[in-house]
Amino acid sequence: MLVGDGDDRPRLEQLVRNLGVSEHAHFLYGLTPEELFACYANCEIFALPSRGEGFGLVFLEAMAHAKPVIGGSHGGIPDIIEDGVTGRLVPHGDVERLAQALEDLLKNSGEAREMGAREKDRVAQLFSFAQFESQLTAILNLALSPEH
Repeated sequence: MLVGDGDDRPRLEQLVRNLGVSEHAHFLYGLTPEELFACYANCEIFALPSRGEGFGLVFLEAMAHAKPVIGGSHGGIPDIIEDGVTGRLVPHGDVERLAQALEDLLKNSGEAREMGAREKDRVAQLFSFAQFESQLTAILNLALSPEH
């Protein structure tokens, strides 16, 4: 299941056709928020090893659903995913490492569930709205203090 839309979708659809796996690959896009969250809830693994993700809100969404995540080891993604603890990081374009990470998580469902639980805790502790609000308030208070 490939979920989402973007500039790369036509290339991926063509790749699926070229590889002859069209009957096994399904593209879902134009989803409502409820449909998107249902995809997170029903997936086994969330993988987005792209090189175009700066921060990656989609990783936080998957992690909030306690799903093991695989992302690229560049940009802001390593700030979200702690490799081997709260997900897996793979270099963009390293097909062997991506395949190995997917295989490991699929074969070790207990480890994948534990990773998902750690991810959910990490999201709640570091990336919740309350945490954001607290950090923003501290920054604004510092910036607006008379000493500045």
